[in-house]
Amino acid sequence: MTIFRPNPKRTGFQVLIASVVMSAALGIYSLLQGEFGDTDGKILLSALAVAAASVLTLANGIALERGGDTRIPSAAIVVSIAGFALLIVVIWGDFDRENFAKAAASLVFVGTALTQWSLVSLARLPGRFRAVQLAAYPLSGLMAAFLIGAIWGNLEGSGTAQTGGVIGILTVAVTIIVPVLQRLETVAVAAQREISFCPYCGEPPASRSGHYLCAACGSAFRISPA
Repeated sequence: MTIFRPNPKRTGFQVLIASVVMSAALGIYSLLQGEFGDTDGKILLSALAVAAASVLTLANGIALERGGDTRIPSAAIVVSIAGFALLIVVIWGDFDRENFAKAAASLVFVGTALTQWSLVSLARLPGRFRAVQLAAYPLSGLMAAFLIGAIWGNLEGSGTAQTGGVIGILTVAVTIIVPVLQRLETVAVAAQREISFCPYCGEPPASRSGHYLCAACGSAFRISPA
């Protein structure tokens, strides 16, 4: 008996492709018709919301495929889909939508923060870089909390924008630095590797500046980082 197990990555790709095709078709149709009505705008916004939800689902699908703790990526997928689903209800609803829009935005902020956590957790950094990786979690959490507080508290002014800007810049910077550090560490480890046998004949080769020459079979080769 085969047990069906949904694949978030594959489903995300399929939904993303469908939403992009829908958005493109609507845009082309509106341009050819020379008008863009209210219904067209709602359809386009809904398609973009579905595309955004698919992107977050894809990102968390990568974390789920890698194994480990699945609670954060699973929660991120559920919260993100719920947020964008509520946003679509707001787009099409005929009611006082302010609080629903705020709730939808809050869920999206939380889902985005959880997605960042799940992706950052995939990095495998040595102990000397762990502080950078650990800093990513509170920063993204603080960013989400700040944005939620700002929309529900109707906070405005240059001070609010500056605070949000500083937190946002730090969050983005750390998020970018983590995978870069992982890549640098991978390159450094690969550069230190030495091989003890020729891949062609199995005899010990001679090494010089990363290039290898086998005296037994005359093969020349080198090792480069993946």
